Amino acid sequence: MSKPVTHKKSSAAWRSSRSIGAARYARSSSRSWREPREKKARGAWIAAMRVRKAMQARIVEAFGTYVNGSGPGPTDEDLLTFARLAIAEQRLARRLRQSP
Repeated sequence: MSKPVTHKKSSAAWRSSRSIGAARYARSSSRSWREPREKKARGAWIAAMRVRKAMQARIVEAFGTYVNGSGPGPTDEDLLTFARLAIAEQRLARRLRQSP
């Protein structure tokens, strides 16, 4: 026999009108960069990361279709392009960390 529930559950939690993401965005937007060059380098790194992630998703999808037997796997060209994008992203990240 189970014990009866003795605590009262709250049906609705208090929520702010701003989402958690909005608060994070507000904090990050107040960050000031020392030089426009640093801002440009960070933008290049973020763009490289987005392109690499898109290529990675494409490779994963192609591999999934191959495993399911419904299509060819990723091509050698796709894998080579992904490797080059990953290396470029790492270089940009390293350059961003080393900038004065």
